[in-house]
Amino acid sequence: MMDEAAQKADILLQALKYVKKFEGKVIVIKYGGNAMENEALQASVFQDISMLVRLGLQIVVVHGGGLKIDAELAERGIQKKTIDGLRVTDDETLKVVVKTLQAVNKECVDGLKQAGISAQDYTDGMFITKAQDVRLGHVGDITKVNSMALLKAMAYGIVPVVSCYGKDKSGHLHNINADTAATKVAEVLKAEKLTILTNIDGVRDADGKRINHLNVADITRYIDSGVIRGGMIPKVWACADAVKHGVKKAHLIDGTVPRALLLEVFTDGGIGTEIVK
Repeated sequence: MMDEAAQKADILLQALKYVKKFEGKVIVIKYGGNAMENEALQASVFQDISMLVRLGLQIVVVHGGGLKIDAELAERGIQKKTIDGLRVTDDETLKVVVKTLQAVNKECVDGLKQAGISAQDYTDGMFITKAQDVRLGHVGDITKVNSMALLKAMAYGIVPVVSCYGKDKSGHLHNINADTAATKVAEVLKAEKLTILTNIDGVRDADGKRINHLNVADITRYIDSGVIRGGMIPKVWACADAVKHGVKKAHLIDGTVPRALLLEVFTDGGIGTEIVK
């Protein structure tokens, strides 16, 4: 029992230095993938965010909902199409995307409130966009982020929850890649950290060993050698883009691991892969 108590005390002391380090700092969390497909994991993520807020960190949640969108499209008999990993968004697909993301946003807000903190949907007016590629349909690039709204929310103790769609100057809706949206938010806020919840525990080398730290220069080399491939490529580049534009660090972590956010922020070993400039 004494050994167990000593171990717990050591963990608390280890966490304390990180609490001091991150107090008052902004962390942008991209929430999506399998982490939102299971109620227990959802609750774990929201409880982690609640703990971060109670310990003095300022949190913005940017969420996707790709798996739920895929399911809703299939239910309606609408075929999913992608180009270079981006969803082709025609009129019918856009309606499904927006409706599904609004439902996910409400789930997030309700879940965070149940975890004991104040949260609110800050999607409306958050992103000004422009059309990205005519082949993609209603898909947009972000030209402006309403950072003042986010800063005011956090100043009042509110966790802003942002869906990944926006409007152009004419009011036309655009679907936005969730990793890109989270990256842009982190950049304009000069966040201390961008954390992207994925379905795997970071980047692994050719021998299958997790790579704890990557710098921007390593990324091209690992992509060329096939170490980083498939769906990890845009996520890694999103992290790289963030740190190149003023974000201190970016992390790719497995959102299906219980207490993943707390382990990543408050322990020496951390989890996942950290990307720095």
